[in-house]
This record gives sequence, C-alpha cells and structure tokens, in this order.
Amino acid sequence: MVMYKVQGIIFDLDGTLVELPIDWHHVIRRVESLLGMKVGSLLDLYPKLWGTEKYEMISRAVEEFEIASLDRIRFLDNSPQLLMDLSLKYQLGLITFQGMNVTRRIINKMGINGLLIATRDDAPTRAEQISRIVSATRFKYENFLVVGDRLNDVYSALKVGCQAVLVNRQNRYCTSKIEKKIAVISNLKKLPDLLGIREES
Repeated sequence: MVMYKVQGIIFDLDGTLVELPIDWHHVIRRVESLLGMKVGSLLDLYPKLWGTEKYEMISRAVEEFEIASLDRIRFLDNSPQLLMDLSLKYQLGLITFQGMNVTRRIINKMGINGLLIATRDDAPTRAEQISRIVSATRFKYENFLVVGDRLNDVYSALKVGCQAVLVNRQNRYCTSKIEKKIAVISNLKKLPDLLGIREES
C-alpha cells in the first residue's frame, strides 16, 4: 500500500466531501438558454469564458441551483470529522467549481475552520485552483496530496507536481486504466490508511 508523507492535503468538494443534489442537465439547459449555444461541459466552458461578463453571468446562474440544493446537502463518509482530525496535522485546502458564496455556506455547515479555498471565482481550471492553494503556503507542490472523485482532479494534481488520490465511488472508473502513481480508494474512510494514521471513530 502507498504511504503518503505530505504536509498538506487538498480536497475537492462536491462528490468527494459532500454531495449536492443538483440536476446538472437542468443547469446545462439553463446555461445554453443564456448563451444561445450548445454547451457540452461546464468544466470546458469556464476557461473559455474566464474574465468576461458572460462568465460572471453563467456563474451566478449556476449559483442559483447550488444555493437551492444546500438544504439537502449530504456529507460523505463523515467528512466533517475527517477534516477536523486531519487539520490537527496537515494544512488543508479546498478546491471546487462551486462559487465562493456557496462554498463558505457549506464550510459553515461542516463546522470547519482554517481551510485554504479556491473556487470558480478564483480560477477556471482545476490545475490553477491547486496552484493557488499551494502558493498560499510555504510548502512545495510535492508536499501536497490532492484528493478528488474525478480524473480531472487527480491528473491536474499530477500536472502541477502534487501527489494524488482518486475516490472511486461506485467504481465509476476502471482502475486498470488509471496511472499507477495515483492511489485509488472507494471512499474517504480509506484515506487515513494511506497517510499512515489511525482513523478516529
């Protein structure tokens, strides 16, 4: 088993720590209506519109759906307790394609303090978000572990020089096709083992 010796851990938010019950197909249709064009993926769209009025318009439209979902948010794998435990030993960061307003509301619900945060309001790509977190510390990229539930999370981490763990919920991805330097776990309860620490019960 891989044992990670790091000084900081950066978590993706939605799908990794929490689940926001958002109908993303509905969101896409709303965005298409505003732009008057077909949209394949918000993650592909954000970098193209970054720095424009259209970006702000789309971000605010998406935020309406995010805010509406907050009352039904679900914390995955007892994530608030995990973060509290890990914060005693590691610098923790949070990267997300949610907006800062929604992200802060979620963090307040979790009862977590001291997180470094990078949202879609700060950067339009995952790699840039990771870089913002690392740059805000005295640590090097290789001293950080990025934990996410999407391939974009972990491959962006490797791209900038961080280590990476994929949370492969419901076996979304075929593990045989994932780069060997990426550790794969089925849920966050497995993370303490990779860090060589005992999970608090």
